[in-house]
Amino acid sequence: MAAAATPGVPDQPTRRVHLNRAVLAAIVIAPLALIGFYMWALWNPGDTLDRLPVAIVNNDAGADLDGTRLEAGKEVAASLVESGDVAWQEVDLERATAGVEDGEYYFSLVIPQDFSADIASAGSADAQKARLEVVYNDHNSLVATPVGEGLMAQVRSAVSESIGEQSVDQVLVGLGDVGKGLEEAASGARQLSAGTGEALSGTTQLADGSVELSAGLSEAYAGSGELAAGTSELAAGSDEAAAGATELKDGLAQLVSGTDELGAGAKQISEVIDTVVGPLVDTMVAAGLPVGDEDVAGQLKQLREGARELAFQLSDPSADYRGGLQSAAAGAGELSGGLGQLADGAHQLDAGAAELNSGLGQLDAGGVQLRDGLGELEVGVGQLDDGSAELAKGLADGAAQVPAFTPDERKATAAMLASPVNLSPQNLNVAAGFGPGAVPVVMSVALFLLGILIWFVIRPTRRDGLRRYRLPAAIMAGGAVLASIAAITLAGAEPPSVVMMVAAMLLIGAAALALGRMFTAVFGAVNGTFIALGLLMVQLFSFGGVFPIEQMPQPFRWLQALMPLTYARNALRMTLSGYYGPRFWFAVLVLLALVAASVAVTIWWRRRTEDAVAVTDEDGLDELDDLEAGEDPTLEPSRV
Repeated sequence: MAAAATPGVPDQPTRRVHLNRAVLAAIVIAPLALIGFYMWALWNPGDTLDRLPVAIVNNDAGADLDGTRLEAGKEVAASLVESGDVAWQEVDLERATAGVEDGEYYFSLVIPQDFSADIASAGSADAQKARLEVVYNDHNSLVATPVGEGLMAQVRSAVSESIGEQSVDQVLVGLGDVGKGLEEAASGARQLSAGTGEALSGTTQLADGSVELSAGLSEAYAGSGELAAGTSELAAGSDEAAAGATELKDGLAQLVSGTDELGAGAKQISEVIDTVVGPLVDTMVAAGLPVGDEDVAGQLKQLREGARELAFQLSDPSADYRGGLQSAAAGAGELSGGLGQLADGAHQLDAGAAELNSGLGQLDAGGVQLRDGLGELEVGVGQLDDGSAELAKGLADGAAQVPAFTPDERKATAAMLASPVNLSPQNLNVAAGFGPGAVPVVMSVALFLLGILIWFVIRPTRRDGLRRYRLPAAIMAGGAVLASIAAITLAGAEPPSVVMMVAAMLLIGAAALALGRMFTAVFGAVNGTFIALGLLMVQLFSFGGVFPIEQMPQPFRWLQALMPLTYARNALRMTLSGYYGPRFWFAVLVLLALVAASVAVTIWWRRRTEDAVAVTDEDGLDELDDLEAGEDPTLEPSRV
């Protein structure tokens, strides 16, 4: 006999039709909804890259290139910030490091200290490629790292193209020309050094000669002084001779008797003249002075010869004078006139000797100046010789340092320098291949999915009360422990504290379990499960773990702060990083509040249902439990 229908409870065919429709709707609508959400959320994501916060650090110290200050790092940083490809934020290294670790920035770009120096080395044979250091962290988002890698490839290409292969080739050709020019300059400097060496040798000899010349001029000046004194005496003597000639004319008679005495005196005069005039004439001849009859030297020479002749005539018996004494008496008048002329010539000689003495004085002073000047010139030429030697050595060393490229080497080096920038990436937590970077997202989603499916499989009865959580809680605890083991063994996570990681997993599982029970209690097992799965799908786009939240449409960004997965992921990633700051404790408080609120709503809803439906018999109460759980009570063996 068939069981009587319970009042207010649909019959078996009706419940089966509803269940079939729900399953069909889930099979058809869920994939379409997921596809729709995906297309809406990620429609042309390239247009939203400029929202991603990315740190840029310029540690470049700059470099000197051909007398010009090169600040390549500053130029690159300014260009990137101006480009607006992403939301670049120029910060220091400490803040960038902390920001990438705690999620403030999705990744960071660091321009190292030697960036400009490496670029400046492009003109050398051992050119070094400049580096750009990129730090990723898959804890921040599973998609942000691939996006950043693509962007960094574009950045590297843009920086590299700023030089270009043709420009680099011209630089290398120019360096070759510079090297040739330095070699030619070095060759010229070596010739200059050789010339200055010879000049130094000649200047040294000239300086030595100037010293000897100055000494000779000093001696000549002293001799000219003596000559001037002698000519002065000669002038005085010639005056006396003229006076004596007059007396001779008047006392020629006495001359004969005094001829012997006069001859002796004439000899003395000749000797004096030879002594005085002889060295003077020789000095003048040695000095290159003319010796014509009208010149002082010639006149002095005549004076010396006349004095000799006079001494001969007066002292030698065979002389005409002695033989022609009578003629002398007749020519006494002529002698008197000749001696007068002699006196005049002696005065002229005295004046010339004075002028000679004055000229030699000036020449002596000039010789001293010449000696001193040549000494200074010798020092200067010595310095010039040293400097030219250093110049030749420096130019030779410089020419040796300039690289010499063959055409093939130039092409190969130009091709290498056409892409002068290398990326040096680092990922703090790699997600690829289920690495540690994927743990916060994957485990959070897995625990929430487990919390939803537990209540779809396990159907607690109304009479269980709070005890209905015991089995699901045990399953969830086991799942959290297994998730922790998988994170360490399979994903390679290395949390600072395994206990804290397991505690975070248990807290996330508790939140997922309480939330899943609330949906099944309010909407029924089937409907509540599909609604919870739908919300989980929405969370995948709005909690920022998979896709950067900045790239999502505005509604998803508004929902991020309301999504349980946001705080589950934050709590787990902070645990894995060993960061227990305000963000961690806020996430823990939110998850605890979610557990408390979900349990409270579930209890309230159950009590509300009990008050609305008054069922007195046990079978009717069980059937109401089955309906609330989304089951068909007629399918259970105890109720057939």
